Amino acid sequence: MPTRVPGFTLIELVVVLLLLAIVLGMVGVNLARDDSGRLRDEAARLDVSIKAARQEAILQGRIFAVSLRHDGYDFLGLNDQGKLAALVQDDVLRGYALPAGVRIDAVSIDGNAAGEPAVIVLPPGGELPPFTIGLAAGAARWQLTGEANGSLRSARGPEDGRDDR
Repeated sequence: MPTRVPGFTLIELVVVLLLLAIVLGMVGVNLARDDSGRLRDEAARLDVSIKAARQEAILQGRIFAVSLRHDGYDFLGLNDQGKLAALVQDDVLRGYALPAGVRIDAVSIDGNAAGEPAVIVLPPGGELPPFTIGLAAGAARWQLTGEANGSLRSARGPEDGRDDR
């Protein structure tokens, strides 16, 4: 009588490997971010950064500003000559480059004329100039809006073709 060697059969191994492949495939699909999700994350990052700069302006009693460009943004503070200059030594308020494929495609700041640099000034009183920043990636759009009372809100942009608002 032949002795049976303990172990797994080939069928059992194939079934386990197939289940692992299915689970990993599902996890991979869930981890892949669509453009709208990336924009939402970048709008949230910009929202938090502007709120932090606004709080610093209030706490320090100094003017801060956010300078927006198509590929990112910088934070500015008054230098010794009384001019706005980039904050380079600040751990929280430092320049940020948007990830590849994400861009700032529209900026509207109350009081800024067309052609002026897109700079949001954050005075020590805590008020904000009303503004709208449009972020884009592919066909997806996201919008960050600031109100005069200092509140910020983020929402899917009006040109975004998705229906699940």
